[in-house]
Amino acid sequence: MNDIYAEWLVKRKTPAYAPFIKIGAIFLILIGLLASALVWFGAIILLAAVGIAYVAFQMTKIEYEYIFVTNELTIDKILNQQRRKKAKAISMEKVEIIAPFEAHELDSYKNNPKFKVVDYSSGESKNKTYGVVCTDEKGSYIIVIEPNEKLLKAMKSSSPRKVVIQ
Repeated sequence: MNDIYAEWLVKRKTPAYAPFIKIGAIFLILIGLLASALVWFGAIILLAAVGIAYVAFQMTKIEYEYIFVTNELTIDKILNQQRRKKAKAISMEKVEIIAPFEAHELDSYKNNPKFKVVDYSSGESKNKTYGVVCTDEKGSYIIVIEPNEKLLKAMKSSSPRKVVIQ
């Protein structure tokens, strides 16, 4: 039982356009209600409007949960505190380096167009973010995360040469 375990939950900053999306979704439902009273296929329009509004409300409140178990980092996306979706699972064997995102160790990766940057952080500029450089069968990535000290120490104890803590 030498499992290393750490987890951390990060709430994504609510985007500035979120109130407009919610107002638009409510407006769409009102149009669907009006259409259902006026035309025979209005119920279908109303159903579609409710579905679009549901998805819109889900996408405005997102959290990311990082779970590190022994040699794998799993990132889950939690929509509206109800629905969990696995965003990424990263084996430490496929990781090249984990370092602060603004550190010089990541400069060669950030300037390389081969690497796609995927952000799983809160989006707050004041918080310290780390870049996880990895390659899998789908491509090469720089995954931006916002770990706490416990998560960083767990990753460092699993792969000490790959993790840079500042």
